[in-house]
Amino acid sequence: MQDDRITTIYDEVSGGAELLRWFGCVPTFHDAEVISLTLNRSGSSKLVLHGWLMTNEVDADGYFMLDKHAVVTFELSGIMDLQLEGFTAQNVLGRLILRRAPDRPERRPHMTLSPLREDIEIELEPCYGLFGLIRARSVSISIEPGRPGAQQAVEETREI
Repeated sequence: MQDDRITTIYDEVSGGAELLRWFGCVPTFHDAEVISLTLNRSGSSKLVLHGWLMTNEVDADGYFMLDKHAVVTFELSGIMDLQLEGFTAQNVLGRLILRRAPDRPERRPHMTLSPLREDIEIELEPCYGLFGLIRARSVSISIEPGRPGAQQAVEETREI
């Protein structure tokens, strides 16, 4: 059963409804790979992931089959606090949680803006590499169905 607060935050965030339609549920981004994280001190910053759904089916080698591959971009505006650790050459998430930012009084000395109830937080739970928290004024989501580089491969094929 899904937590209604989780579904609601995706319904409230620009692009969240499209993400829910693509995956058919609130994705956990378990084992999703961080393609890039771009931080800008002014303007927007971006977290780009390769995500998918794991099915209950297994292939001939006994591996779970994956479906609904997509490159998902979280565009963050007004980042006011970061707690990030573990960045490596490969960064795999245990889970991504998108929520209204909870009150974190211990983090106030580190915040560049005064916290508001409407702030959004992305928590990156670790599997391997990058993990932590990002708090921002707003987040928007865009989704490109397919595997990373698939669109580029299609465009290169058209040029040949």
